[in-house]
Amino acid sequence: MQPPYLLLDRPAAVAEFLGDCRGEARIAVDLEADSLHSYREKICLVQLSTAKRTAIVDPLAGSGALAELAPVLADAAVLKVFHGGDYDVRLLKREGALVRNLFDTMIAAQFAGRERFGLAALLETDFGVTLDKRYQRADWSRRPLDPGMLAYAAADTAHLLALADRLGGELARLGRLGWAEEEFGLLELVEPSLPKTPSCLALKGAGRLAPRQLARLQALLELREELARSWNRPPFKVLANQTLIEWAVRPPATRREVAATPGAGGPLLERVATPVLEALARAEAIPRRSAHAPKRFAARPRPRPRSAVSRASSPPARRRHGHCGSNRGCSSTARRWSASRGWIRPQRSSSCPPPSSAGSGRRSATRCAARSTPDRVAPRVTRLPGRHGIAYVMTSCGCPPAAFPLAKLRKSALRLPLSLSESTAAAA
Repeated sequence: MQPPYLLLDRPAAVAEFLGDCRGEARIAVDLEADSLHSYREKICLVQLSTAKRTAIVDPLAGSGALAELAPVLADAAVLKVFHGGDYDVRLLKREGALVRNLFDTMIAAQFAGRERFGLAALLETDFGVTLDKRYQRADWSRRPLDPGMLAYAAADTAHLLALADRLGGELARLGRLGWAEEEFGLLELVEPSLPKTPSCLALKGAGRLAPRQLARLQALLELREELARSWNRPPFKVLANQTLIEWAVRPPATRREVAATPGAGGPLLERVATPVLEALARAEAIPRRSAHAPKRFAARPRPRPRSAVSRASSPPARRRHGHCGSNRGCSSTARRWSASRGWIRPQRSSSCPPPSSAGSGRRSATRCAARSTPDRVAPRVTRLPGRHGIAYVMTSCGCPPAAFPLAKLRKSALRLPLSLSESTAAAA
């Protein structure tokens, strides 16, 4: 069943509804934009839901809706409920509307340990409501809007307040409501994305190109950006990245070769053939010294293997030690935990079984034999704040620790109300 809604496209109707919203304690907010269909996205619809009504505001109808909505969003006495509001807050701030005092149901679901935290999954799990997602990539800037599109937009906020109540209760029971509120405060501070100049270094696969090929690719990227701006299209709908890389590696010489490029539409290629050839000509005219490869893409010479004579004349390598797996020696410094590097070098205890002799010279040879025995003791869990976010699990005999990603440990710890040791065992 589709929720009822009001379509507000006249200034008087918008002002009346927003006046009622200022007396509400909470409102649900969502936006629909046209980022998949325009060069610079714009807000096409604003959905608002109170405890009693749902309204769809059309800012493209010249109703001054965003200017009227700004005081309501900035009012800290009214709680604004979003779902995945990062993008929405950035768009609103770009239009001059600041959001204060918000609640994000997606962030709340993540802190509550939900494995599926999309809006459709949450509404289906908690309320048995199925959302129709066929309009997810629709062009919201076209007018008039289809009734199915309006019903889809209204459903995005109709149940958000009830969902926020349920997730807020779960976070309060778990003692994590303060964590989520801290994230909500950070979400209010996000800033709109700044316009970016196209760069060939940002494309996947550019690291394999030669300097002259990078110059061609940069010229083609700048041409695509200019065409996208003039046609009011997203750049990816003008020319694909793979097509540009193909032209940078094997540049076409004639209009016929441009039009024969596979993977792109023939009429579009005919339209851009002349600008493409001109861009490639400008890239070829760049002096060789100016078309150098960036430093991070410069080829590094491979280290030459040492000869038998040099190996014989070099001092003997230090013996690899069983308790730390290192061949750098076992000074007192190496046996301590270095907080800056996040590594620990535990000493071998007298009760530790000798390491296995299999695989001599490998790091696996230094592992304690107690790890493979069935009657080994339960491991002792230690969490260390390493530089790379690593949690360490140490055996009770003090042998080298086994490392697990901290993200996996955090995910299991949030999902399961276990102790640290039980959470680490679940993550393993």
